[in-house]
Amino acid sequence: MRIDDLNRTPVPPGPGSTEASAASGETTRQRATQQDAIAGSDQPDQAAVSQLAQSLAGADPGRIEELRLQVQSGSYEVSAQATANSLIDAHLKL
Repeated sequence: MRIDDLNRTPVPPGPGSTEASAASGETTRQRATQQDAIAGSDQPDQAAVSQLAQSLAGADPGRIEELRLQVQSGSYEVSAQATANSLIDAHLKL
């Protein structure tokens, strides 16, 4: 008895097959070409720093060290009321 399955989907080539190797080689070449095009562009790299990041850069290193030591020793406590007030104030400034 013979059974024909006409609705069977083809199985993609496995990792060891020559078809898979050819496809992966083509993909690798395409990526290399794209990277070369990007590297060869004449526009310089640019980065934008937000105002928040700039304001953090000027933080007092002594205060940061003091806070780090308090957190490390477990003596740093956060006031829930002060945190809530700060969140509300920051939201109202938007």
